[in-house]
Amino acid sequence: MGLIGWPLARKIFWSWEDQGYLMAKIIGIAGISYGTWLLGSLKIVPFGYTTILVVAAIIGGIGIVKRSPEKISWKRIIVEEVIFGILLLGWSFIKGHEPTINGLEKFMDFGFTKSIIDTKFFPPNDMWFAGGTINYYYFGHLMLAVASKLTGLDLGYTFNLMLGTLFALTATMSWSIGRKLLPKSALLIAFLVTLGGNLQTIYAFTSGYAGEASPPPFWTILSKGGWEKYWYPNATRFIPFTIHEFPSYSFVVSDIHGHVMDIPLALLAIGLIVEFFGDEKRKTKLWEVGIFGIVCGLMFMTNALDGPIYLGLFLLLTLIKRSEVFLKTGILIIIFGLTTLPFLATFKSFVSGIGVNCPPAILADTKIGPILFEGIDKCQRSPLWMWLVLWGFFVYAGTALIWQKNKLLVVWSIFCLGLLIFPEFFYFKDIYPQHFRSNTMFKLGYQAFIMMAIVAGYTISKAIENISRWKWWLLGMTPLLFLVMIYPLFSVKSYFGSISIKNYQGLWGLTWLQNKYPDDWAVIQWLEKNKVDGDVILEAAGDSYTDYNKISAFSGTPTVAGWTVHEWLWRGGYSIISARNEDVKKIYENNDKQLLIKYRVKFVIIGEAEKKKYDIPKLITLGRPIFNSGETTIYIVE
Repeated sequence: MGLIGWPLARKIFWSWEDQGYLMAKIIGIAGISYGTWLLGSLKIVPFGYTTILVVAAIIGGIGIVKRSPEKISWKRIIVEEVIFGILLLGWSFIKGHEPTINGLEKFMDFGFTKSIIDTKFFPPNDMWFAGGTINYYYFGHLMLAVASKLTGLDLGYTFNLMLGTLFALTATMSWSIGRKLLPKSALLIAFLVTLGGNLQTIYAFTSGYAGEASPPPFWTILSKGGWEKYWYPNATRFIPFTIHEFPSYSFVVSDIHGHVMDIPLALLAIGLIVEFFGDEKRKTKLWEVGIFGIVCGLMFMTNALDGPIYLGLFLLLTLIKRSEVFLKTGILIIIFGLTTLPFLATFKSFVSGIGVNCPPAILADTKIGPILFEGIDKCQRSPLWMWLVLWGFFVYAGTALIWQKNKLLVVWSIFCLGLLIFPEFFYFKDIYPQHFRSNTMFKLGYQAFIMMAIVAGYTISKAIENISRWKWWLLGMTPLLFLVMIYPLFSVKSYFGSISIKNYQGLWGLTWLQNKYPDDWAVIQWLEKNKVDGDVILEAAGDSYTDYNKISAFSGTPTVAGWTVHEWLWRGGYSIISARNEDVKKIYENNDKQLLIKYRVKFVIIGEAEKKKYDIPKLITLGRPIFNSGETTIYIVE
């Protein structure tokens, strides 16, 4: 897929040493995935292996016709491919020490991808809301589904292989961006983007604190005893009621979620910005503006806010450069809209407005257009010292730009500062009452982290070039850089254990399911062999982040009601999913066949989860038994 994307990459990144070879992989993956998705969304041809190959051939053919005439160093390409391969195999080896596809968002991510693999047209079925389609940003899961289809490997393997792929893409693409900005900065930039943390690791040198508690100032609990107690997730939940994750944490906890799948697309957008605006004399062609609009559209369909973030940065830089501002703005917005139109046609946003954090009492419980002034209890501000623990390293690194005078990096540093300050005053309203600004801070901060990690790598390397002039600045930077770089020493060991061939378990991620729930595993295998398109199952409806609804998640077969909080978010209201939960209970406890007909249920599953949650009568009249494994039986509704 990378080779297919390379001709286009060469045409855009012709001035780069490798002519965009490391950018080509995501161009190929995303381009093939989008072409396949577009055909399936317009109901022209079904999603499948043949369609993927035809789309790949078309993209490759266009690229060959438009190939770059520039010569290329094949030695460099071979070296880069070897490096990519080592990183892919290396992180896959680490992942093989804890390959379990369970915990956090893994049920959701696996279920979405399985539903996409099984679908013919888009949008795919929601495995936890029978009769409905996925109302979420699923393009990243589609890219995983395309890779699974092409390789022919089971999703139980490709789910974990994709994590290694994302790690390798992140490291090599950020390295490539570093090479373009300042060759000596490439390695440090790659490390900071891929594995760097924040200054919260200073708590490893304290007596520690309870994970859920509001942390005390680190200077009040300094101690030698904290190294072994340090808990790495605290760096992503430091400010109470907020989330502020970053790529290194994501690669460790191993969710193939939208914000993780979008990292290579974000780096592609950053690479395009560096190419288009790094040289003030370089004039961006209109077709290149269109390409950027497509990339932003793909980001929007992968992790919503990312698309508008990079649209905003591009438009800001275009305005500053004063180069065909109105024309380029129009092209960018139109292409972005056309790219996302088939997705938006079936998607209903679960953001209901922009809330004001700490609204004036006189305006409480009112709204002006999309601006919401909720109750005065909607007031959370980050203590400055906590904010600096999270972002102080990047702020300090950015101060060097005042003297280093890189106009592009100055603009995007100010832009990133805006992203970090925004949640102190506003938030995108969703369903969460106490964590109301959590997702806003999460999504904006994630992109700010990636961009500022690039800035930090650049400014540190630039300072080292002239160390005599920058020695005092570097002296202040040294302890900060140390704290940021030690994060993976805690996270990798804590999650994966001791890394060795002896402890390697392999990349098959469903061994836990086979061992812990052998009867449910047998049901999943039976469904894989016997289900047809349109089948609906009934299983116990469960709370989010539990082992409920595993059969629907791992078979991709829709059930009537799945993880409650997730569907509450996706459907825009609790009453919708709670009503279904009650209907599931009525079916199991009252043998209610009318509700089976309402939801078009074909297979009713009664196993350990159902018996534990519902008062199931001894005489079951929901259908006749068609499959049994231990304590679990499948009934077919006739």
